[in-house]
Amino acid sequence: MTEGPLELVWSPDSGLLQLRHSYDADEMYGENYGYRSGLNQSMVDHLTHKVKYLERLAGPVSGDVIVDIGSNDATTLKAYSEPGLRRIGIDPTGRKFASYYPEEITLVPEFFSADAFRSVSDKSAKIVTSIAMFYDLDDPIAFARQVAEILAPDGIWHFEQSYMPAMLRTNSYDTICHEHLEYYSLSVVEKIVEAAGLRIVDVVMNNINGGSFAVTATHAGRSLVQSNRTVVDWLLAQEDRMGLGTPRPFREFEERVFRHRDDLTRLIKTLVADGKKIIGYGASTKGNVTLQFCNLTAAEIPAIAEVNADKFGCVTPGTHIPIISEAEARAMNPDYFLVLPWHFKEGILRREGEFRSAGGKFLFPFPEIEIV
Repeated sequence: MTEGPLELVWSPDSGLLQLRHSYDADEMYGENYGYRSGLNQSMVDHLTHKVKYLERLAGPVSGDVIVDIGSNDATTLKAYSEPGLRRIGIDPTGRKFASYYPEEITLVPEFFSADAFRSVSDKSAKIVTSIAMFYDLDDPIAFARQVAEILAPDGIWHFEQSYMPAMLRTNSYDTICHEHLEYYSLSVVEKIVEAAGLRIVDVVMNNINGGSFAVTATHAGRSLVQSNRTVVDWLLAQEDRMGLGTPRPFREFEERVFRHRDDLTRLIKTLVADGKKIIGYGASTKGNVTLQFCNLTAAEIPAIAEVNADKFGCVTPGTHIPIISEAEARAMNPDYFLVLPWHFKEGILRREGEFRSAGGKFLFPFPEIEIV
């Protein structure tokens, strides 16, 4: 397995926070890529709600082309209710998830490009979505320009990603992983969008993945979509007040991250020394960051409970903790579950009422260390 540094750098010229190093995308998004949107009901509900919003906003009709870049298991594309839409998913992991695509959805199992889109459609796209993948790009401006190239004159591009200022506020350093090359503020995204000849017409904040922002953009000067500029300008002003044009908030974040690591590891080691059994909950990418940064191994966390059967029998990278089914984990009678996908807290607590009623507890590492 490839190993490499995970270091953040900040550019005072562009304002972009990004990784110092990048890695082979074919390796990261190859056969071992494990995330599936359809396995998490909270994510299914979120994406379904998003599609209903886009249908109201853009008003697609039969024959219109809908594109989802990074379409994963087609959860987003399957949520459209308007009949007769030409739905296209573009995703290099598509072959692995092809069985989840109904025959009326076209799958292009490649990295996105305008040429990849044109290989299956001569007609421009009414709606383009790219959810939780815009931060995975070596050249986001080139990507935005290619989106603009396939977008119909009255089309909309809707893209959602982690919101960097929220990451700073919640100390959620588990967002920082090798797949995520960029960590965006709205001000940086606006520069990228404008460089592609597009304009932002709306932005919506949500709690997905620990704090995300969903941006809607159209062709500059050609859109019939009314701009929600008041909200856009308000959020830009909020970012300016945070001092994101200076290194100060990033240095303060760095200090809080190391303090959080000390607090979390001290708590876990104290519980283990007291004879408590702690099992991980959810073998997620974010969780791997937490485990490795905090140097938590099978000595403290003997196993990770997981819902995705494809991961059973594997181990976590770097820390080598066995990944097992939830049933196996419960049979181990843990005192605590360390919740690695902590941002799904509400849904997890709802579905785990029986474990909690029996005296089991959940340890959430972010945004504050909390035992429930």
